[in-house]
Amino acid sequence: MTPFNFIWLIWLFGIPIYYTLAYEIIKYRKAIIKKTFVPINPKRMIFQITTIGNMKIVQESIDNINRICKEVGYENYKINVVSEVNESFDNAEAIVVPKNYSTFNLAKYKARALQYAIEQREKKGENTSDIWIYHLDDESMITKQGLLSILGHADNNREPIAEGLITYPNKINVGSKLVKYLDAVRPTFCYTCCAMLKSKSKPDWLHGSNLLLRADIEKNIGWDFPDTCAEDSLFGYVAYKKYGGIFGWHGGVLEEQSPFTFSDFIKQRQRWIKGTFENLGRMGTWEKAKTTYRMTSWFFGSVSFFALIPSLFIQQLYPWYLAPFFVLDTIILFAVYQIGLEMNFSKVSKKQRIFEHIKIFVVSPILWFLEAIPMALYFFKRATNFYVIKK
Repeated sequence: MTPFNFIWLIWLFGIPIYYTLAYEIIKYRKAIIKKTFVPINPKRMIFQITTIGNMKIVQESIDNINRICKEVGYENYKINVVSEVNESFDNAEAIVVPKNYSTFNLAKYKARALQYAIEQREKKGENTSDIWIYHLDDESMITKQGLLSILGHADNNREPIAEGLITYPNKINVGSKLVKYLDAVRPTFCYTCCAMLKSKSKPDWLHGSNLLLRADIEKNIGWDFPDTCAEDSLFGYVAYKKYGGIFGWHGGVLEEQSPFTFSDFIKQRQRWIKGTFENLGRMGTWEKAKTTYRMTSWFFGSVSFFALIPSLFIQQLYPWYLAPFFVLDTIILFAVYQIGLEMNFSKVSKKQRIFEHIKIFVVSPILWFLEAIPMALYFFKRATNFYVIKK
């Protein structure tokens, strides 16, 4: 017996996640992007962009919102920019978070700014059941389909907490192409988010952008969470404890952009990891177990391909009856990048997109391995408190 006799067990570790993802892609392939219609009586909408400040791209996002709303003839809205610095914007209201502002539980980072925004809306009587808040990041660009989807969701008084698909086609040819390939997994895993929210189960995570909240529900839950840089996921956990299955999938597409450098890719992922570990202490036993497994599989699933190589090329050391499972798992892993790339490279020419599909197919095993690096580095060099990538 040698260690290679058991190394194939690493490959098995991530199989449940990838098999479940394949099932979710098949089941929700038609639901992931909603077919839209023009709502008859659209509700009041507040588009809220939360930023650390001094981000030029925020004005582009504002202009995009106004342009899309004009295209569909929607006027019952306003745009709030919640910023940590004193700045002004064209056709949007700036809400500046005072430097000396603190919450009851001493929330930090983005959670602190989000809680301040709730308090400012409360003063204006805007935390009511007929007003909806649509959360965006600095670089978020709404689409016509996305706008009609969230308006339709609110118009029909559907679930008060809802999300939709996020893709990353903006500035796709700017910066590291390797990072663009790595980010192909992100829209594909939105199928898992879709499955969680449509089943009304407790969400393992939420995205902080493309997040549609009924204003009264957001106020009642709040963002006063201390010591976390993953406030969005914690919001979902607290919301479920308070209200149960009030989650839905609005089906609107939001377009964003990937990090420009591999360094920013690492720091962004490390921030996610840090926030997840910070939230563990607030979870129940079952949620802790699921989250720990998911985070562990992030690492082991990424290195599993290389762990299996000795078994394949030295001698057949794993049980022969597992071979079909290994083959299918490999196909799924390749497909994860192919599906996401098709979404993220949607704005390039068909010819370029074909070449990108070929290139990402070739480098997919390397991408799996690189996905493990942020987790490995986290235990040696912890992430900064709340690093914001360049946009």
